[in-house]
Amino acid sequence: MKNEEVMNQMKAGNSKEQIMLGDYPKALTHAIMNTLTTNNDLSSRLLSNNLLMDKFARSILEVFIENLKQTGNT
Repeated sequence: MKNEEVMNQMKAGNSKEQIMLGDYPKALTHAIMNTLTTNNDLSSRLLSNNLLMDKFARSILEVFIENLKQTGNT
């Protein structure tokens, strides 16, 4: 949620597929890497399994979009 470009993509109403093709996956990977020391096991599993990472990324994207809808920032 701290990535301005990703937030702009969600606020603009881009489709999930468009967001997944933009900066979102890279921003999420960066955020996960920043938590390696506190969430080493989860982070390692996500970063080493592309399918699991994709599912996680899509799940978190759903949460972000729902949060935006609830706060009226869309």
